[in-house]
Amino acid sequence: MNRIIGSILIVAGTTIGAGMLAMPIISANVGFGTMTLILCSIWLAMCYTSMILVDVYKYNKPEDGLNTLTKKYLGKGGAVITAISMLTLMYALVSAYITGGGDILRTSLEQWLGITLDPKWSGLVFALVFGGIISLGTRVVDMGTKVVFTIKLIFLFFVILFLSSHVKTENLLQLPSNGLIVLSTIPIIFTSFGFYVVIPSLVQYLHGDSKKLKFVFITGSAIPLFIYLIWELAVLGSIDNTAFAAILQNNSGLEGLLLAIREIQESSFIRIAMNIFAAAAILTSFWGVTLSLYHYIKDLAKNKPTIKKSSTSLVLTFLPPLIFALFYPDGFIIALGYASISLVVLALIMPMLMLQKAQKQAGIEGSIRQKIIFTSLWILSFSIIALQILMSLEIIPSM
Repeated sequence: MNRIIGSILIVAGTTIGAGMLAMPIISANVGFGTMTLILCSIWLAMCYTSMILVDVYKYNKPEDGLNTLTKKYLGKGGAVITAISMLTLMYALVSAYITGGGDILRTSLEQWLGITLDPKWSGLVFALVFGGIISLGTRVVDMGTKVVFTIKLIFLFFVILFLSSHVKTENLLQLPSNGLIVLSTIPIIFTSFGFYVVIPSLVQYLHGDSKKLKFVFITGSAIPLFIYLIWELAVLGSIDNTAFAAILQNNSGLEGLLLAIREIQESSFIRIAMNIFAAAAILTSFWGVTLSLYHYIKDLAKNKPTIKKSSTSLVLTFLPPLIFALFYPDGFIIALGYASISLVVLALIMPMLMLQKAQKQAGIEGSIRQKIIFTSLWILSFSIIALQILMSLEIIPSM
């Protein structure tokens, strides 16, 4: 039972991160009802694909990793695509956290110390101050994450408690201002259920027990869904849709969200609580993903001693996302959107292809129900990729 509870918390902890801060920002013109529908739909899709990957393990050993499975069923090409998707996903997420962390650092310095920091350089300062912890090793990051994660939950509770007293029914009943705006939220919301990367580790941890694993992934992903819905209800219900959208037009990204919440009431406590929660959410996500990226780069370069060196691996971990942060200092939402394409490949497309190949090798014909669901998932996959491309080309609005 301890392993099951621990596994559920790992799934929930991996899922709840900085992407949660983006939700109210992209929801400003969408409305609570529509966002509830989108969140529940994407949760169902991601929950189902986690079941697919668990089913793939029925034909394999629990200790087989993702690279082993993709090589077995999809060949070298599949393994290369998986590696590229993993790297681009993690680079996009680190970029989002650096720009988001820079936003919080800059607004906090300006508010509390009267220090004005150029948006272009705030991400660099954030990465240098907090990224260096990665070089101290996993144990230090683990200890720091436990402390910051606890702080995050405490102040999230206070923020939601404060906002709940300002919730108005008319704010929750507001409808989307534009159909295209609704579509543009889907790729970003999709990244908020990115627990896929921990599936192989938990399969091994629970010795491949399908019944336990499915319970873990359903329960572990339902906890973030519940928290996301409460968070959206508290923020969207307490801020007028039109006023929120106006604030975001002049102050994009996390800065706009922080300002909108401060507008509700001139309370120093809520300002402090929101700043601490936002900073903690960014930090736990930033440390988790950068540590994974750092180790992944070292693993990829295990036969290349020059690249495998800690200093070189650190440079390769931070330099690409830092370059993005310098050119796109307000790129928190942009980076999360790009992460969605890689996550589609890893969490939707790859599991379906692997299960079909595993069933074919075992002489098993997929059921009609499976074929219908897979068709729906293929449509969702191509839709998310197409939407992100259209937003990148500015054919449809990104917010």
